[in-house]
Order: sequence, then structure tokens, then C-alpha cells
Amino acid sequence: MTALITAPAKPLRSALTLPGAYWAALRQHRTALWLALALFALGAAALTADRLWVAHAADVFMSSDCSIRNTTVECGGPIRGYLDAEIEFARNLDRMGMAILALPCLIGAFAAGPLIARDLETGTYKLAWSQSHSPARWLATRLVLCAAVVVAGVSLLALVQRWAWSTGPALEYARAPWYERATYGSVGPVALGYALLGLAVGAVAGILLRRTLPAMSAAVAVMAGAVFVLPLARPHLWATETITWLHTRPPVTPESGYPVARGLLASDGSRLPESLCWGPVRDPEQCFSEHGVTGWYTDFHPSSHFWPLQFMETGILLALAAAAAYAAFRLLRRRTA
Repeated sequence: MTALITAPAKPLRSALTLPGAYWAALRQHRTALWLALALFALGAAALTADRLWVAHAADVFMSSDCSIRNTTVECGGPIRGYLDAEIEFARNLDRMGMAILALPCLIGAFAAGPLIARDLETGTYKLAWSQSHSPARWLATRLVLCAAVVVAGVSLLALVQRWAWSTGPALEYARAPWYERATYGSVGPVALGYALLGLAVGAVAGILLRRTLPAMSAAVAVMAGAVFVLPLARPHLWATETITWLHTRPPVTPESGYPVARGLLASDGSRLPESLCWGPVRDPEQCFSEHGVTGWYTDFHPSSHFWPLQFMETGILLALAAAAAYAAFRLLRRRTA
């Protein structure tokens, strides 16, 4: 009888162990990566707790006999407590939104300095490259590990931010509209796109400058400019809708609409600037008559355009991140050829 020979099963621990290059990179930067994950989790937990607290405060207030508009002396304390909880919740949403907007700069600084430039500046990269790890693999392991942390952490924050912003109780103080910069940039995939762009830009800066502080400064400057400049194209990433009014009615934007442009309409259908008939010495009615103004127009994005705009901008950001990452590998290959 022929005996069956089977290979010994690998221990679970060894099966789950990262490959050598990844393990070495993880050990080298484990403190920073674990700290980043802890901060992501702490931020998400704090916002979740605040969201649950304001919902509890709203439930307690609604179950009382007090009313904000028709109040009595006895209701002064409960009303103040309820409104204070609302205000603090709205502030925390804004703070988290601004923090998420700042993340690409911080990620770029970390990638440029501690992740890449420090090794090139101190020469510790030579040890890795002498152990059959090519320069491309050395860079890839660092970017993959950092990208895994970034994707997990930023996705968690964006999901919690969107949940807190969109499902909160009906508050007396309205939350920021969906198109406001901090809100828009923190409740959708755009947040992840900017974060990955920051990682790729940091890699380019680290390889190009090879010195920690200059690389970090360059990455922060580039990403600060990107976070400020790129959203300027946001209104034009998707076709707007237009609504018109007679000139006897004031121009308004539909509820929850993202206003893009507004002005006057002439009888021939041409558009005129809104400021044409306004000024300290202008008679609006006479001006309307002189220029044949028949009404107003407003170009806007309705709330249904949120996801198309998000996906378009995220696609552009991922394309820029891929281009920057490719440039980093090409630059590293040229420097080590």
C-alpha cells in the first residue's frame, strides 16, 4: 500500500505574518502608524458619543412640557441645556470637518519626512537595498502600509462624520449645508481622494529633496495649495440646473441648492451681470427697461448632485495620486540607476 505523504501545515501565526519587507517597514514605523490608527479611532468615537448625546438631549427635551418659542420661567434651564448641546454638536461637526480637510497635509508631511526622506538622508535605506530588496520594492512597501492605514482611518472618520451630519435630530440650529467646504470635503469619498493624493505627493517630495524638513515643508505647501485650489473647479464638474424668475421677484436659490451663478435675463435670452442695475445712483426699474431685463436666473446644483460631484472629484484626485506615485517610482529609479 502506497503511503500518502502530506506537507506539514503551516502554523497560523506564520501564515498571517507579513512578508519580510513589509514586516521590516512596519517595525520601523509601527509607533507612528499605530498612533495614527488610535487617533482615527479616538476621533470617530468622540464624534459618535457627541451625536448620541445630542440625540439624548433632544429626546429628553421633547418629552418635557417645555417649548422654545412659548416658554416659561421654569423651562429656562432645560432650554439652555438643550440648545447648548445643539451648539456644541454643530461646532464639533465643523471641527471634525476641518480636521479631515487638514489630514492630506499631515499625511503628506509624514510620507515626505519620516517615511521616506529620513531613510534617504541618514543612509539607512542601504541596509534594505543590500538585502535583495530593490529600491522600487522598498518604496512600495512603505506606500502600501501607509495607504492601508490612511484608507482605514479616513474611511472610518468620513463614515462617522456623514452619519452624524445626516442622521442627527431636527435641531433648532441648522447644520452646515452639504456644499459647504468642510462638510462636503468630510462626508464623502473626496476625503479619501485628498488623503491618498497627500501620500503620493509626500513620496515625490521625499525622494526629490532627500532631506526630512525640506521635504515635509514642500509636501505641506503643495497639499495646502491643492486643498484650496482644486475645490474651485468643483461647481463645474457636473452640469448645473437653472431656474428663472420674473424681475419683479427677488432671485433665490432652491432649498438645499448649491448656488453657482446668478444674474439678469434680457428679453433676447442673453445673460447680464447682477450688478448692472444696482448702485447708489441707479434706478433699478429704469435700468431694467433700458436693457430689456425680463427676469433673473440662478444656476445651481440640487442636493441630488452630491454624489455625481463627489465621484467626479474623487476620480480626478485618484488620477492625480496615481500620476504622483508613478512619478515617485520613476524618480527613485533615476536616482538609483
